[in-house]
Amino acid sequence: MRKLLLSIALLAAACATAPTIPTKPNEKEWNLISADQQWLDTLRKAQPQPSPSTSRKQQIELVLDNTRKIEQPYNAYIHKLTEYYERTGDPRAAQALAREKIILGDQFMNVLSRYDRAIEFYRQALQFDPSNPEAQAKIATAEQRRYVSMSSFANVKSGMKEEDVRKLVGLPREDWIKQVVQNTRVYSVWIYPKQDGGASAVYFDNGVVYHTNWNAAAPPAAQTK
Repeated sequence: MRKLLLSIALLAAACATAPTIPTKPNEKEWNLISADQQWLDTLRKAQPQPSPSTSRKQQIELVLDNTRKIEQPYNAYIHKLTEYYERTGDPRAAQALAREKIILGDQFMNVLSRYDRAIEFYRQALQFDPSNPEAQAKIATAEQRRYVSMSSFANVKSGMKEEDVRKLVGLPREDWIKQVVQNTRVYSVWIYPKQDGGASAVYFDNGVVYHTNWNAAAPPAAQTK
């Protein structure tokens, strides 16, 4: 019995002296997380970036390769940041998580042209930081680019190069670019979704526009009539 009481006393003493995990924002943990964030940003900046002449396929491959290279430190940082935020509710951590969602959204919008996915990430950023002006602005930009407008499309003219078209109406998704090689000529078509469910198309011959079609595909409702 005496041994049992002694064991209980020792256990109670150990519990009393065990360090408690902070449940409020604190500078010690935040400084460590900030150092991890700076290291992650350094790794990002060190990755090769596409040049203006880089093809769409090469741009996508480069982004995916860069993401793989920093996957381990990125996952470790996000895990630590999320755990700290959920435990302490530190608004600085919320802003940092929102920033990471915006970075992911930018990749989907600016490289992959997956505007729906970009909007999802920007909205997730607002869940962490509801007044974030960057996320709000980028949602508006992604919504605008989501569907091609008639006014922008009308400015695409024969003789323009791919870069000119990109500046006017953006790049379509990679799976909406079709290409055929015949002898030494490369024929391609860029397909753009319209808000009514139809699609428009721009046709290239060796990278130069030779034809456009605002009504390249009818809306689903019109197709079933």
